[in-house]
Amino acid sequence: MSMEEKTASTQTRSEYLLEVKGLKKYFDVTRGFSFGRGRQYLRAVDGVSFAIRPGETLGLVGESGCGKSTTGNCVIRLLDPTEGEVLFEGKDISKMSAKELRPLRRDIQMIFQDPYSSLDPRMRVFDLIAEPFLANESLSKDELHDAVCGLMEVVGLPLEYIGRFPHEFSGGQRQRIGIARALALHPKLIVCDEPISALDVSIQAQILNLLKELQQKFELTYIFISHALPSIKHVSTHVAVMYLGRIVEYAATEEIFAHPRHPYTEGLMSAVPIPDPALREKRPRVILEGDLPSPAAPPPGCHFHTRCRYATEECSTTPPPMCELSPGHFCACHHPLESAVGTFVE
Repeated sequence: MSMEEKTASTQTRSEYLLEVKGLKKYFDVTRGFSFGRGRQYLRAVDGVSFAIRPGETLGLVGESGCGKSTTGNCVIRLLDPTEGEVLFEGKDISKMSAKELRPLRRDIQMIFQDPYSSLDPRMRVFDLIAEPFLANESLSKDELHDAVCGLMEVVGLPLEYIGRFPHEFSGGQRQRIGIARALALHPKLIVCDEPISALDVSIQAQILNLLKELQQKFELTYIFISHALPSIKHVSTHVAVMYLGRIVEYAATEEIFAHPRHPYTEGLMSAVPIPDPALREKRPRVILEGDLPSPAAPPPGCHFHTRCRYATEECSTTPPPMCELSPGHFCACHHPLESAVGTFVE
């Protein structure tokens, strides 16, 4: 039974805050005259499906170029999907007009990867955090000031910084401003697009802990996009592993880190460095050979077969279906692993 069939047969739609079904996003990359070859498309997202309950965190993980950020942008409708459905509280928002989407913008927000480029350098902190209120609320001057100060306290920004510009802050502090902006209208879903990848290692843990605290305090639901497995493990309740526009494995966080079943997941976990030399020597290393294929011309069959050490002829001709290997653990592989060699060690 597929993941989509499992969801439909055992769960009611009301249990989910967000459902993504068969999401596709293709970019037209045709150059010049095609001379009968037809249009050429980059398949950034190629049939992604998942569902998230309120209060959960779905971690989207994969190499750069796998389509995870494009998936997040389609969910929040910064990009219009080519095909598929994005159901938010049972409503399909994938085909809504800008006018129809406006009331829902309060409920779905985003924290961007680069905390500097996402902030207007000409605006002071007060104006940056006040902007969502000015666009959506009717507050008095005192109410607006109190709301901004309250958000600054929530995200750990000293109130004396209220008149500063973004360039006067560190990367971590700028990201706290971005988080405050995302929280302003009390959203239900926040898409975190690699929110710590541009920060110093010493600051990353602080932002991760802040996101977890805010989730508990405000009952938030996250899509957490990252290529860093330790971060995914720290914040996620469920994990979806993406490769070349497709989800290849999905399970609860503890299950997928303890028992990875897809060869690609095995390779990702093997690449995580282990500080302890003794443990590092005991763990067999799995190296993914070759380069990531172009999403404009993905390999036939299983997209991963060109880099997979377990690949057979079937893998090069037939796309593997997403199957449930154990309760709640889904994997798209003709030859799923029984015991992965590259099991993650924190």
